Amino acid sequence: MINLGKFLYFWLFCAVLAEASGVSAKVDRSSVVLGERVELHLQIEGEEYEEPQLSKLCGSEILSTARRQNTQIINGTITRNQTLSYSFMPTKSCTIDPIAVKIDGKYASTDPIAITVTQMAITKDAPFILEMKSEKASVYVGEPFKIEVILKQRHNAEAVDSKFAPPEMKGFWIKEEQQGRRFEEGEYTLTKVIYVVAAQQSGTLSIERAQLQVASRSHARDAWGQWFPQLQWRSFFSNPLSIDVKPLPDGVKLSGSFSIEATLDRSEAKAGEAVNLTLSVTGSGNFEDIGSLKPSIDGVNVFAEEPVIQGYLEEERYRGSWTQKIALVGDGDFTVPSIALEYFDVTQHKKVRIQTEPLHVTIIGAAPKAKEPIRIERGSEASEPLAPTSTLQTVQWWMIALAFGLGLLTGVLLKPWVRNKVRKEQRGSVHVDDLRGALGVLMRHLDDVEAAEMVDRLERKLYMGASEEIDKKALKALLKRLEF
Repeated sequence: MINLGKFLYFWLFCAVLAEASGVSAKVDRSSVVLGERVELHLQIEGEEYEEPQLSKLCGSEILSTARRQNTQIINGTITRNQTLSYSFMPTKSCTIDPIAVKIDGKYASTDPIAITVTQMAITKDAPFILEMKSEKASVYVGEPFKIEVILKQRHNAEAVDSKFAPPEMKGFWIKEEQQGRRFEEGEYTLTKVIYVVAAQQSGTLSIERAQLQVASRSHARDAWGQWFPQLQWRSFFSNPLSIDVKPLPDGVKLSGSFSIEATLDRSEAKAGEAVNLTLSVTGSGNFEDIGSLKPSIDGVNVFAEEPVIQGYLEEERYRGSWTQKIALVGDGDFTVPSIALEYFDVTQHKKVRIQTEPLHVTIIGAAPKAKEPIRIERGSEASEPLAPTSTLQTVQWWMIALAFGLGLLTGVLLKPWVRNKVRKEQRGSVHVDDLRGALGVLMRHLDDVEAAEMVDRLERKLYMGASEEIDKKALKALLKRLEF
């Protein structure tokens, strides 16, 4: 038989739990100074719940989380709740949006909470001051300029530990960074960090605040009422920056101030030997957008390495260089054409074109160029009549014909011998240790599979920086097989 009292008690217990299901939110403070933390507490009442997945509050990262469980029985009423705590640091006034939590199969939401953030007052005796300055308020796309972040620490300010978070620079390239210059100024020790940046796009771009977290010693009581030391963290923020970025003229992708130079390691070479061309661009600007300046030269094989870009600060002014090395292999004389570069000069506010001078290369022992056939123009019918051919003239014509025939026969008979002799001379001039010379020779036999494979390996080793092992015996045998 069912015990009616127990049944009613169980029904009332379930009803109390059902009514107790829900979620509420509160903060430890609704008004803070920039750099202070806010604690949000979610109190969840119910038997089962799904913890909300939160990564940010008020647009700021959650710094730490904690949870606590509590069960109470008051006048026969049982309440069970979970408290989830989230610590975050808002950087501006904001509103914590409602947070939905699934409790006992149903969703419940918190009310929105407004947070007010005020700027930290900078006084003459502030322990830490963080400032950010821009060299220029208005720049062109790609134009390098300096951003300085300066930390001022008062001489009597103590810091057990510190963490620096650099400013967020969306829409900018960071081209160079110079860390940790320290010097004294009055009551403060100053530390300066310099960034050289360049805007990627036009418009009004923002550089967010830099942040410094400082830990200092403090004391708190434990559960037994005893004092114990602990670290207390406090954050200091710099001012944000707003930069006006102007677009470049149509058809121009470089900005700054540049000079260009082209040099050859030699102006004379043997057929098949490589001549090394070096292109150098120096100055200040967006070197990253130059790309490759590999020239195209008729009858010349051109092998270009990837450009090398370097940047540095010289007396706090940004300077840089762009260098590309190019190997040129030709069988005849050739000229490296003028190589041009266009950019927008940020000091003169106009488009500038710079270019190199043409460079001529002489190939020693180059095959002569084919001559144009000799054209014999005969006189008109009205020209003076030819004198009758004498017997001596007839004999001369026969002698010429006979000499021509003998010469033709000699050429046919001696051609293989001459060819073999030339090949032997060429073979003797190319040593297996002369990889560039061997490459030039093998370039003439790309229809041979083994020669083409060897050319590929030589190109990777000589011009692409690959650690390619060259079998000298195989190379020597290959040159010998090709009768060089």
